[in-house]
Amino acid sequence: MILEYEKKQSVYAEKGCEHIVNGVIRFDDLIETQYIPQNFTAETKYFYLRDNHIDWDIKHRDELIKIHEQWLKELGYDTENYFVDFETHEIIDKRKQKFEYHLNNFDEEQEMTESTSI
Repeated sequence: MILEYEKKQSVYAEKGCEHIVNGVIRFDDLIETQYIPQNFTAETKYFYLRDNHIDWDIKHRDELIKIHEQWLKELGYDTENYFVDFETHEIIDKRKQKFEYHLNNFDEEQEMTESTSI
């Protein structure tokens, strides 16, 4: 299953974030980001961050990883065995992925040993 969701951003509080840049007090907007499920039933998730934050992309990526995990739990998946691929948004079974990795990386030229009966 691929998780499809809409991402909406809007100003939650105009000039609502006070911070200091190079010793100067600045006021920037507080941005609300909504992640709204489209093809599955789960809660809409909200994330708030100051506009122009120096770590904007990193913080949004980290939050989205957490949201994916929360949605997996809401959908009844065991997060020890499943995760959401960050690029494709596909739900991946870690156990299957591990098994396929071993199959794909099996060295056919690996020396075979013969078994003997005892």
